[in-house]
Amino acid sequence: MLIKLFTLYVYLQTALCGCGPDRRNSDFERLRKDYEVKVQRIGRLDTRIRESSGLAHASDSTFWTHPDSGLPAELYLFNLNGELLRTVPLPIPNRDWEELAQDDKGNLYIGDFGNNVNARRDLRVFKVQEERMIVQDTILFNFADQQDFPPPASDKHFDLEAFFYRSDSLHLFTKSRARKGITRRYTLPAKAGAYTLPPQEELRVSSAITAADSAPNGKDFALLGYGRLYLFEPENEQVHFSGKRYCLPLGRTGQAEAMLYLSPTELLISNEKGKLYLVSFELKQ
Repeated sequence: MLIKLFTLYVYLQTALCGCGPDRRNSDFERLRKDYEVKVQRIGRLDTRIRESSGLAHASDSTFWTHPDSGLPAELYLFNLNGELLRTVPLPIPNRDWEELAQDDKGNLYIGDFGNNVNARRDLRVFKVQEERMIVQDTILFNFADQQDFPPPASDKHFDLEAFFYRSDSLHLFTKSRARKGITRRYTLPAKAGAYTLPPQEELRVSSAITAADSAPNGKDFALLGYGRLYLFEPENEQVHFSGKRYCLPLGRTGQAEAMLYLSPTELLISNEKGKLYLVSFELKQ
């Protein structure tokens, strides 16, 4: 029953959503105000790639993804046609893998931090050397502002499905499961250790945040929600919510849970049913 209700929720979010609440509550602007935007479905992943929940570059034309909780601890290499090119099993558990990040030294970061009921005490990130597929480190963390496991329904802001790497740190964005949705931003050192993370800031958003990525310019970044894309243009290279921010309704993209910049003006999105979407935007002349 809960699965059916969640499926209905995602359908309504993706089919009917707009950005009006985000503009009113958090000063988002309509992306189409300043940009020409196109959202198109470009393909489907091989059926052996199940519940794609994270994306990272392998080369200019190939990509890594991974499955969600309850599935094998594997990485899948695929191309934009959705063809499965390679399957790489890893000797680590998949309690609830939710996101991939990547640094500039050939390392992948697997976020084993899905926390649907906000009760986990073993949140972690696995650091994997991409070329040899060796697990180098485990990064453990908890949230300094979480006192109860689980917290009351009104304070269920500690699920997590979105992060990216920048400047020797992993920038985390939570997925709220409370009635009034927010996302909180935390910063985690990208090296082995056990850390307690204080919140850096929070922002009210109408859609639960399911993925994040840093733009190629090293300044902008994007957050993905069910049926919405949020783009941020900070005034400097620091990761924060201030500065210009845009909201774009994505339409019926389903339970989209992974996102990756292909270029400064293109984003690849995958959903748990294996559908691939390309979002492109160009500044109006």
